[in-house]
Amino acid sequence: MKQQPYVLQLVGYSNSGKTTLLTKLIPLFEQSGLRVGVVKHDGGHDFEVDQPGKDTWRYREAGATLVAITSATKTAIVEQRPTTLPQLVERLTQAGADLVLVEGFKREAYPKLVLIRKPEDHELLDTLTSIVGVIAWESGTASKWPQFAIDDTQAIHLYVKQQMALSTGK
Repeated sequence: MKQQPYVLQLVGYSNSGKTTLLTKLIPLFEQSGLRVGVVKHDGGHDFEVDQPGKDTWRYREAGATLVAITSATKTAIVEQRPTTLPQLVERLTQAGADLVLVEGFKREAYPKLVLIRKPEDHELLDTLTSIVGVIAWESGTASKWPQFAIDDTQAIHLYVKQQMALSTGK
């Protein structure tokens, strides 16, 4: 049985830099030999991955609740229902992920790095659980957790690898 991957959430308010930071961290983890899975929470929006008129869109519009497409280089499955974060983590585990990076899902209990962009964002530190670090846009953000500058991706990468080693033994 495959060992569970390390799951790390990056949480913060809209426009705090979560996606940009993830796009900088993913290559660092992949280059270090980890297979990275990513889950994005789209809180409340009805996102679209199919393009209108394409075959998969037409199948979904026809009423299929599960639609899959595969090619020589990738596979995608679209489900017409919400899926919980633990279910998504399990699927990424089955797909071979060593590390699952999660954007959002503030209320879940996985370890979290909290992005603080503005002073009013500090309230997140009082309301969230499982915080393991703070990523701040400005220096001097007081917290009881390790703190990193938003642009110090090398330090964040190393810290996550340390947390991962402590948690999974990898």
